[in-house]
Amino acid sequence: MLLPVILFAVLGIFLVLMNFQKKKHISGFEAGIKQFVGVLPVLAIAFILAGMIEVLLPEEFVKTWLAREAGFRGIFLGTMGGMALAMGPYASFPIIASIHGAGAGLGTVVALITGWSLLGLSRLPFEIGTLGFKFSLVRMGISFPFCLVAGLIAHILDFVFF
Repeated sequence: MLLPVILFAVLGIFLVLMNFQKKKHISGFEAGIKQFVGVLPVLAIAFILAGMIEVLLPEEFVKTWLAREAGFRGIFLGTMGGMALAMGPYASFPIIASIHGAGAGLGTVVALITGWSLLGLSRLPFEIGTLGFKFSLVRMGISFPFCLVAGLIAHILDFVFF
C-alpha cells in the first residue's frame, strides 16, 4: 500500500506545480475537495460493508467455495458474483478486497473483478436500450469466457509463482 501512496503523492505534487504555474492550483484544490466530499459517504459505507462481509463470510464457505483449493468452482462463482456486483469501483473494490482477505483464491478474485468489469448486470438495461438485445447477447457471450480464462490463468499463476 506504501508504493501507490508514494506514486500518487509524487504525481499530485507534480500536478500542483504544473497548475501553480498557470495560476489554477486553487481551483484544482477546490475541485478535488468537492469530489472528495461527494465520494466520502460512499467510501465510508463501502468500507463498513467490506468489513462486515469479511467477518460474516464463514471460513468453511470460503475454503470450500472460494479459496484456491476450490479451483474452477471458485472461478465460476467469482465470475457470477462479479456480474451481480452492481456498484462502482469505490464500493466494489473494498468489498472485493474483503472477500480476498477472507481467503478467496487469486483465480476467484481475478474472475470476480473481470466479471464485474465485463459482465455487470446493472449496465445491461442501458446497453440493451441503446445498442440492442442482439448486441448485448453477443457481447455477454464473448465476455463470459474471458472472465473464466482470466480466472484460470490467475489460478495457474497462483500455484506456479506463489
